Amino acid sequence: MANELPTIDLSAYFASSSSISEARHVAQDMYTAASTWGFFVVTGTTVSPETQSSLVDSAKAFFDLTPEVKMALDVRSGGVAWRGYMPLGGEHTHGRTDWKEGLYVGPEHADDHPLAGAPLHGRNQFPDESLPGMRPAVLEYVRQVSELGKTLTDLFSLGLGLEEGELRRRLLEPEPVVLFRCFKYVPVKKEVAESGEGGDGKESFGIGKHTDFGYLTILKVDSPGLQVLSPSNAWVDVPVIENAFIINIGDMFDQLTSGRFRSRPHRVVRPAPDSPPRYSFPLFFDFAWNAEMQRLPLEHLAPLSEQDQAVARDRWAGTTFRDVGGTWSQYLARKVQKVFPHLKLPDFEPNAAPSTRFTRVVEAAAT
Repeated sequence: MANELPTIDLSAYFASSSSISEARHVAQDMYTAASTWGFFVVTGTTVSPETQSSLVDSAKAFFDLTPEVKMALDVRSGGVAWRGYMPLGGEHTHGRTDWKEGLYVGPEHADDHPLAGAPLHGRNQFPDESLPGMRPAVLEYVRQVSELGKTLTDLFSLGLGLEEGELRRRLLEPEPVVLFRCFKYVPVKKEVAESGEGGDGKESFGIGKHTDFGYLTILKVDSPGLQVLSPSNAWVDVPVIENAFIINIGDMFDQLTSGRFRSRPHRVVRPAPDSPPRYSFPLFFDFAWNAEMQRLPLEHLAPLSEQDQAVARDRWAGTTFRDVGGTWSQYLARKVQKVFPHLKLPDFEPNAAPSTRFTRVVEAAAT
């Protein structure tokens, strides 16, 4: 259907008898989805249902903790690693409050990690005394979904007519930057709904219309609410499929493919009054810290039409990137500069501006 998000079953690809022809078939389906919608759903992955269930249970238990316990893990106390608890209202999107609270997590980086001390790298903050099982549950989920991200990268390589490991070599080695979030979206207040603030009102969205920043988002949700702006410019509800993942292309990958893959606007509608909260688990699977941001060698593919090239330029004009070039670390560091006003960073021309999404400013100087 024209306004139905593509769903791609990976089970045959992961089967032990999977052939290169099956891989190319799945890769072509992914290419079609990424070049039209920029969003698709994958089923039949190797992320175990038990791992997914443990994550959801741990996250729900976390958000049920007292405010005092959660605020002891305030993201500001995590320094440039930018990990910990984000209270309700701690993020804005295009000047509007995001009606969610969150826990920011990443792979655990020891003090002797080569990137220890760099922005978005470091140690996590978990409520180990209150929920001793949460740390292993979340980190195992992050590990398994990161492996899925590497597999999707290999399939994107095939879909783009490259060698299977080409994108992994260019963009992910020695390791991808992985940012994981557990979010709880609170329902709209009854008085707000009755006052007419529903529909497109500023308080009706958990997060407003936006695109994602980097390479790939791998999202797990437990209930409806996510909407995607379809190729026909209509808001479409993303289906909730048990143990499936929603995949979407980020702004930089859009640029690296010269506009072949599309970073698509999306938003989250808040739960209705008297409804349960909505839980969401996005894993932002990004390029390696020092990966070179250069457009991919895709001359072997048929060129995009003049119209598609113009549409791509319009998309890029609405992002924080002026152009590609440099390393991924330069974009990431600039993105978090608003959060860390004392972080001294060199000017970097391809960035249009630092991120304006965060309101939790870290006042301590970062060195």
